Amino acid sequence: MSCKVHQCEDYDQDPVRRPGRRDFLFKAAGSGALLAFPAATAAAQLGEVIGELYVNGFRAPPGATIKPGDSVLTGPETRVTFAVGQDAFMLRPLTSLKIDGSVLISGLRVLTGGLLGVFGKGTERTIRTATLTAGIRGTGIYVEASSIVSYFCTCYGEVDLECVTYQSRLNVKTKNHAAHFIYGKVDSGRSIVKAPVVNHTNAELAELEKMVGRTSPLG
Repeated sequence: MSCKVHQCEDYDQDPVRRPGRRDFLFKAAGSGALLAFPAATAAAQLGEVIGELYVNGFRAPPGATIKPGDSVLTGPETRVTFAVGQDAFMLRPLTSLKIDGSVLISGLRVLTGGLLGVFGKGTERTIRTATLTAGIRGTGIYVEASSIVSYFCTCYGEVDLECVTYQSRLNVKTKNHAAHFIYGKVDSGRSIVKAPVVNHTNAELAELEKMVGRTSPLG
C-alpha cells in the first residue's frame, strides 16, 4: 500500500497536552500488580535523580538501576538522567516510559510526558508514541507524547518519522533542530507538520552526550 509523504510546509501552535498529577497518581496506584524491582542486568548508569521515580511499579530506592525491559514513571517534579550502553536519556516530569529490549535497548515507548535522548551510531532504535513511530540512526532527539498528538524534534542526525494513524512518512536530516507535530486525527489532511523548537536545550543534549563519553555536535 502506498503512503502519502507530506511536505510539512507549515506548523501548528497547538500545545502538546501534558498529563496532570491525577493521571500520575492513578498510574502509580494501578501499577502495584507489576513485578517487584528487579536485580540489575545490563543496568543503566544513573545520573541525576530529582523527585519521584518508579520502576516496574515500585518507588526506586537509592542505588536503583534502570535496564531494558523496564517500565519507568516519573513524578510531577521529577528530573532523571541515565545511560544504557551508548544511549543516554533525560526524563521530564510525569513521563511514562517502556524500554524495549533484553540486554540492549531496541526501542522506547513514550506513553506520556517528555524524553530527551542521544543515541550511539551503528544500531537503529525505534521510538513509539500513540501517534508516532520514529526510526533513530545515531542522533539526538526530543519527544513529548499524548494520546492525540506527539511533538518530535530531530536535534541532529537522521530520523524516519511515521504517523501511525495515516501512515504518512517523513525522512528528517538536520544538523540543528527540526521539530514536528504528529497528529493522530486531523481535519486538514496533514498529519505531520512543522513545529517550533521548545522545551529542550543544547546544554541538556551536551550533558547527555558527556554521560556516554561523547561531545555534542551542537557545542
